[in-house]
Amino acid sequence: MAYVIDAAKSVDLSGVVPRTATLRDGTQVTIDRLNRAAREDITTLRDLLNGEIESGTYPQDRPVDDAGFLAYYASHEVFVARSTQSGTILGSFYVKPNFPGRCAHICNSGFLVVPAYRGRGVGRALAEAFEAVAPACGYRAAFFNLVFEDNPASLALWDSLHYVRTGRVPGAKVPPSGTPVDAVMFYKAFGSCLGQ
Repeated sequence: MAYVIDAAKSVDLSGVVPRTATLRDGTQVTIDRLNRAAREDITTLRDLLNGEIESGTYPQDRPVDDAGFLAYYASHEVFVARSTQSGTILGSFYVKPNFPGRCAHICNSGFLVVPAYRGRGVGRALAEAFEAVAPACGYRAAFFNLVFEDNPASLALWDSLHYVRTGRVPGAKVPPSGTPVDAVMFYKAFGSCLGQ
């Protein structure tokens, strides 16, 4: 990273999380903050992130260890979606500043969905939770730097939620095949912050 982001500040989100959602198959989901003391949850999310790194949806080219996971994914706020009935983790997202200083009101986020639960609405539930949580954390807008064109589910989700495609990064990702993949940049201002 070319700059240093300030450390996370504690924010009261008691009016925003926990929140519930119902997936397409009727599964009830609860989305809440990650309990950082729950070692098993950290391991589950780290392994899930490493699976996405391996599949190529994240920009890293090698797996992360615990320290790398905490520094990258869990440096600020992290939220987890669980089956309300079983407590099984179904997905997660982080929220952190995309830029330092004067631009720190623009956040970034990364999303993970357990492969066995894809296509059931977990991603949408996480995205809707993100849109409630991010403004409550003080962010006025979201900017996603690298949504790779070979991730059609992510592209479709952000399009459906009316994020603006602000640009394209040609050949942003060079996978092992050597064939470059473009990335799309998405932006959305939150509610009353629109245009400010």
